[in-house]
Formats: sequence, C-alpha cells, structure tokens
Amino acid sequence: MGLRILREVYKRKTIVKFIFSGGTAAFTDLALLYALTSVFGIWYLISAMIAFVVAFFVSFFLQKFWTFRDGDKKKMYRQMTKYFIVGVFNLGINTIGMYLTVDIFRVFYLFAQVIVSAFVAIESFLIYKHFIFRKEGESSAEEKKGQRILIATGLYPPDFRGPATLLESLPEALRGKGYEVKVLTYSDAKEVEGEAGLVYRINRNRNGFFRRAAYLIKLWRLSDWADLVYATDVYGVGYLVNFVCHIQRKKYLIRFTGDSAWETALLKGETQDYISDFQTKKYGSRTEKLKERRKKIMLGAAKIIVDCRFMADIAKIIGVGADQIKVIYNSLNTDKFKESQARIEEIKKQFGSNSRLIIAIGQLNPWKGFDGIIRVMPRVLERFGPDAKLLILGEGPEKEKLNELAKEKGVSKNVFFLGKIAHSDIINYLKAGDLFILNSNYEGCSHLILEAMHAGSPIIASRSGGNPELIGGEKEGLLVNYNNEEEIFRALCEILGNKEKAGLLALNAKNKSAEYQWERVVGDTICAFKEAL
Repeated sequence: MGLRILREVYKRKTIVKFIFSGGTAAFTDLALLYALTSVFGIWYLISAMIAFVVAFFVSFFLQKFWTFRDGDKKKMYRQMTKYFIVGVFNLGINTIGMYLTVDIFRVFYLFAQVIVSAFVAIESFLIYKHFIFRKEGESSAEEKKGQRILIATGLYPPDFRGPATLLESLPEALRGKGYEVKVLTYSDAKEVEGEAGLVYRINRNRNGFFRRAAYLIKLWRLSDWADLVYATDVYGVGYLVNFVCHIQRKKYLIRFTGDSAWETALLKGETQDYISDFQTKKYGSRTEKLKERRKKIMLGAAKIIVDCRFMADIAKIIGVGADQIKVIYNSLNTDKFKESQARIEEIKKQFGSNSRLIIAIGQLNPWKGFDGIIRVMPRVLERFGPDAKLLILGEGPEKEKLNELAKEKGVSKNVFFLGKIAHSDIINYLKAGDLFILNSNYEGCSHLILEAMHAGSPIIASRSGGNPELIGGEKEGLLVNYNNEEEIFRALCEILGNKEKAGLLALNAKNKSAEYQWERVVGDTICAFKEAL
C-alpha cells in the first residue's frame, strides 16, 4: 500500500513540487500578512498586496528552476513578464476574494487567505504548465516552424464585408499550401461543425470589457502556438495583437485597408477633411490618441498589407516605410458565388420585367454617397420614366436619413432599401440590374467592383481611393467625382440610354476581372508571411 502511494506521488511529482513551491510562497505570503497586519497594524488589504508581491518572486524562481525544471535563462525575462501578468491578474483575484470573504462573509482573514490562495493555485498551475514553462518539445515539430499562422479578425463568415469576404476562403487555401491556420474572431454565430480547433469565436454581444478580455485571453493562448499573427484590422483587434505580440516577442502583420480614425471623426462631426488631409491635421485629444495608437500598431508590424496603391500612400503619410508595405490587390473566388438564372429572373419579376434597375451596395455610411445617387433620381425618372428604380443593398446608420431624403425628393416609390443580402446572392442582383454604381468618398480595392466586373455589370464609380486602379474611365466603366450630381446623372443616362456602350463597358470589365485571380492573392500573402519572418 505504501509503495503504491509512493508510485502515485512519483507519477505526479510535478504537482507535488508545484504544491510545495506554492506552499513555500504561500507561507511567505501568510507570514508577511500576519506580521504586517497584526504586528505593525497595517490595513489587511494593503498587507495582502505587499505580501503577494514578495511571494511572487519566491514562487517564480521555485516554479521555473525546480517544479518545471526549466533551466533556459534566455527565456527567463520573457517568462517573468508573463508570470508577472498572471501575478497581477491573481493579485486582483486575491484582493477581490479577500474583500468578499472577510468583509462580506465575515471569514477570519488568515483562513480567508487560505481559501483564496487554493483557488489561485489551481488556475496558476494550468497556466504555468501549458503556457509559461512549456517545453519546446511539447509544441509542434521543428520542421513546421514558420508554418503556424494565427489570423486575428473582427469579422469572419457568416459576417459579410471587408475581411470576412477575404477570409471566406483564405484559411482553407493556406492549409492547402501546407500551413497550419487558426482563426480568432468576434462573432454573432456560435461554434459550427468542423470548426473545432480551427476557428475560435468570441461573442460580440457581450459587455464590452468582458468581450475584449475574452478575446485577449484567447489571443494570448493562440499566439503562443503561432509562429506569426495576421491581424486583418488595425483598430478592432490590432491593438490587442500589438500588445500580446510585443510581450511574446512574436511577429505580426497588419492588413490596412481602411482608416477607422477618419471614419469615426467623420461620423462624430469632428472633421469634413478628406482622408489624406486628415492624416496631417490636428484634431481633438480623442482623435489624436486614436491616430497615435494606430501609428504605433502599424510601425510595430513586420509587414503592412494594403489592397491598393492609394492605401499604400495613406500608410506612408502615417509614417510607415515603403519597404514595410506590401500591396496585395483583392480578388475573386468565384467558387463561392451562387449564380442562378431562376433567381435572376425572380429579381427582375419582383421589380418589373421592363424596369431599369440601378444597383447600389454597401454600408449605409455618410462617405458611401448613397445620398448623391438619390438626389439625381428625380431627373432620372424624368428622363427614363417610372420604370427606373434604385435598389440599395445594405444596412447602416444613415438608413433613416436616406429614407427621408427619398421621400423629400418624391422618389420613395422608386428607391428600395433591401437591407442585408446574403453575399452569395449579390451576384444575382448584379446580373439582374442594368448597372452598378459606387459613389463613395473613399475605397480601398473594392470587392464590390470586382464582383460587378465579374458579373458583367456596367459600372459607375467615383474617382476616389482605389477605384481608378480598377476602373479605367470610358474603358471598364465610367468614373465620376464623388457626389457630383451632374456627373452622376450624365453617367447614368449614358449607360441606361446606350445599350451598345453599356455592353462594351461590361465586356471590358469582365475581361479585366480575370487579372484578379484568387491564387495570386494566396501566393502574395504567403510571400508576405515569409518576408515578415
């Protein structure tokens, strides 16, 4: 019986050592707590904090060199930083736990510390064993070094727009090239079949603090596994990625395809400046802090991926070096489209078989220019009659305002707000329509333009952002100045009133869309990974 007990103890020697090391640190903690509180008369919460800090150093050295037998001194400061962060977290648990047990439940303070310490010990063992003092042999094989990619994003399918469109196929494509890929995202959707160990979803409907805390904890764990972190957004997740990778000494890439600092300032009425002018002007403290944080995140990245030369120029104005920037134009993965002739006919029938359908798609934000299109609709109706109809696909904060504008202009019966449409169904609306118009104040490399090009839809686009890089005026489409009502009206008339020209523009655009191959995006992204490492 005695030998059996000894064998069981030996099997669990790491746990025994952990308990002994923790016990030593706990004894130090309790002894100091007693001395400071009962002998020197210091308030017990202050005493608890002081004792906790001293016990921290005792605990770290015992756990590292004895419990987990980690003699690698090169990693010691990095490990101590992680250990300290866990210690600060535990200090918070310790303080709150002491307050609850002593002040609320009236437990004697020494016994209260024993209870709280037991809880902290269990949580600490798991973190120390699996994250801080994990041996290299416990990770993936050495030959896979550089092949583990963590994609940190705020949007992921079934979300639609921006990163979600790109990420619909990228992880799968990278795995096909031999990479191990995990995705961390905020999401409304729950875990789905087939995602286990591949996609980690944090409920975006949680309270803001708990949502970010849950994301940070999961990011910390996954980044420890990864060789490289790819953040698809500077503002939403980039700050957390910068923080974690700085401590973990991991390299990361940032995808910079839009400027939320400018968008936020515009929505709050703090600026009316164009995005490029916004970068060099001074604004209120909140906006300037956001701009400064963004710059820090971008400069800390091993590589900045942009989707057009326009966004590369914005990054340079912010302060990013040219050699740090890689332009990877967006592209199409046509396998994801669900083109259906029956669905196309259904859409046409819904709005009238003889109707002239103008398709506009996007978030209903001020810089998307839906108001400029609505303002010219009275003239369009006067020219082409009541069969001219504007279909607006998307949701956003400007919806009510745009609705009111349509009523004010007397065109509400010809302007249809269709709300959020499934991404796979967008192709059918583009094919059912007579033209697609994107009247935005700024864009990167618009997925919508690429999809309209592929659909063979005549295109009108603003001369903003990356639009002119996709559309050559009078060749693949017509370019207009943002919200210039006269130019928008003339362009609409030119396409709706000239089927031959509309067909030529659509054919040229479709032919050019073949240049934006999905395999090129995958290859260029892999090149960016290799350059970053």
